[in-house]
Amino acid sequence: MDADSLAVSIVQTRIVAYVNAGSIAILVFDSFLTFEQELRAIWSTSWNCTKIMYVLTRYSAFVEAGMIIYQITIPGDWYEECSLAFKINAWLFVFGLGAGEVIMTTRTWAVWNRNRFLTYVLPIFYIVIWAGGFAINGVFVQSLKFDPNPRTPYVGCYATQGDPIIFISWILLLFYDTVMLVLMAIPAARSYRTRGRSRLLNVVYRDGVMYYLYLFVVSLANIIVTLIFPPDLILVISFLSRMIHALLACRVVLHIDKYARPPLDDSY
Repeated sequence: MDADSLAVSIVQTRIVAYVNAGSIAILVFDSFLTFEQELRAIWSTSWNCTKIMYVLTRYSAFVEAGMIIYQITIPGDWYEECSLAFKINAWLFVFGLGAGEVIMTTRTWAVWNRNRFLTYVLPIFYIVIWAGGFAINGVFVQSLKFDPNPRTPYVGCYATQGDPIIFISWILLLFYDTVMLVLMAIPAARSYRTRGRSRLLNVVYRDGVMYYLYLFVVSLANIIVTLIFPPDLILVISFLSRMIHALLACRVVLHIDKYARPPLDDSY
């Protein structure tokens, strides 16, 4: 690697680190904004499936953030430590996305009034998609290498090899979220035409449709980045996408709890 290529590579890896740092700041800031709501909606209630998925989705993101900080601050020649940190983070990434999708898939099933057909189809669809995602992630993790290279005197982990197959995971997520968007939009459109929406249902439909619409755009952006960006930048918005996914899924839970509660009586 010549001096010019090395300089470009270092700049690109620093860009990824800065985007990741900004993503962590967004996660922390959102936690402060939603602390009171979360305390009331999550920590003041008994344990159930939604609460478990909420905790896994939100707080696995903090573990990922810790691993990101570790990766960008340790010496670049700690090859084994870098490899282990990347692998842990990659599995946390897929696990956190999967937990968030459980929350939203359950909501989609609920707005279809627990349709019997969807009761069987949605779990099968989820398992097929996420089994594929885990398999692809396994291939990607095994392809990662942190061999000695000219960048090792610098702080932070730099992968010298990684299989671009990871973009297929984004295609699977794009397909999954597209199907869920359609399933959420159909009852939302019916409800809008009949003007039969309650305040709570309005929030469920709005948040559900916007959630899947945002994730569609995010997944599409990741596919484009993976296919056309240089190798050092293919993960530039991956962690940011994970943060957006976690925050939106958790916000949906908090919004539903907020609007499911009876309004305060201000007449006194």
